[in-house]
Amino acid sequence: MAEVQTMPAVEVPEPDLSMEVQDQLRRSLTDNEVRFFAALDEEQETPVLETASSRAFAGYAVGEAVRMLKKFNPEATKDVISDSIHSMIHSEALVGHLAKRSQEALREYVPRDRAAWLAHDIEGHAAALSQRLALLRASFVRTACLARVKGLELATDRGTHVVMLSAGSGAVVLGCTGGVVGTCGGATAGTIAGVVPALLTFGLSLPAGAVVGGGVGGCLGAAAGTLSGLVGGGASGGVAYRYRAEIGDGAVHIKVKALRAKDRAAEKAQELQMVANSWVGSAKAHAGGTVQALSDATSEAAERAKVFGHVAATSAHSKASELGTNAKALALNPAAQATSAGAAGGSVTVGAAGGGLGLLAGGAAGAAVGLVPALFTFGLSIPVCAAIGGGAGACLGTAAGGTTGFVGGGAVGYGAYNAYSQRKEISLGASEALTKLSGMAESVKERTKEGANMSASFVRGKLGGTGGTQ
Repeated sequence: MAEVQTMPAVEVPEPDLSMEVQDQLRRSLTDNEVRFFAALDEEQETPVLETASSRAFAGYAVGEAVRMLKKFNPEATKDVISDSIHSMIHSEALVGHLAKRSQEALREYVPRDRAAWLAHDIEGHAAALSQRLALLRASFVRTACLARVKGLELATDRGTHVVMLSAGSGAVVLGCTGGVVGTCGGATAGTIAGVVPALLTFGLSLPAGAVVGGGVGGCLGAAAGTLSGLVGGGASGGVAYRYRAEIGDGAVHIKVKALRAKDRAAEKAQELQMVANSWVGSAKAHAGGTVQALSDATSEAAERAKVFGHVAATSAHSKASELGTNAKALALNPAAQATSAGAAGGSVTVGAAGGGLGLLAGGAAGAAVGLVPALFTFGLSIPVCAAIGGGAGACLGTAAGGTTGFVGGGAVGYGAYNAYSQRKEISLGASEALTKLSGMAESVKERTKEGANMSASFVRGKLGGTGGTQ
């Protein structure tokens, strides 16, 4: 890289002025500095205001110095005055007591290198700078006026109003929606993220994560929704205002088409009404005889329905009477009464016993189940599970016992009543069975006796024949 060569600083000689003139110049510079920068120090500093104040101070201070030098030495030439001003501005003895910004402003107004001056003498240089500042001021005023005119045009333009209202409405609506959606999504994400350290934070990370995630998500969602609504609403409002004439023409065209369609529909409806009226007249003429025939057929059908209704009512009454008589006979039947009493007694007895057994068994089973988590519940699970198991067992035992007792008791009652009602036949059957058993016993006894006699005679015969032979 090439080394940058710096130009040697131009040496400026010390001003050849009397002490009285130097004191007057210092006092003038101090007063002007206070005049131009006092208000600026009290208010908030801005770069534009500070630059303008610095240029004004430098120009006024140099002009006062020129007038003061002419006053003390009226015969001084322009070159002498220019040299004096040049030496004074770049002398630490005369301007070193000023603030740094004041020194920079003076030395920028009167450069150290006189080749950079806009004129040969200081008065011409100041006049040229004043003219340049005037041109800059005029340009600035013109720019400000143009900006004001453009601002007024934008402020009074209906298109701008529409765009701003559309953009504001879109920003509010989508911003609120985005904030709500972002809050919900962020809270959900934060809760999920808080699940990981939940064991270490005793669950406090869940609500903390939800709050942090909801806040961040709400801010991001509101920002995104507001930006989208601002851009989208402004664009849609601008397009709608830009093409409002075309949109209006389209609406009018659609309205005209709708009116034409309405007129055509009215004409079609009128034609259809005329056709319908003609059809109604012909149908009315044809329907006269049909109505009379239908009236006769309806009368005949009504008579038949009346007869059929009377027959059906009589049959239903006889059936109802028969059912009532059967129900009454069934209710008075001793067998049905005995069966009902047995079923009720069995249901109550066996149901109570089943409920008690279910209570005991369910309580024992529930207590056994409650032993498993007893270490974690400090023993509270045993009575709770025993109570739940006992209640469930009591319900199931009562239901099962009641059902079993109802069926069994009904069967026992019905059998007992049948045995009681047929006791005479059972007694007669038992007597006949006993008589038959007695006859059979006598017969068997006689046959046994005869067999024994025959066997004895046979044995005696054998024994007698054997003895004669010997």
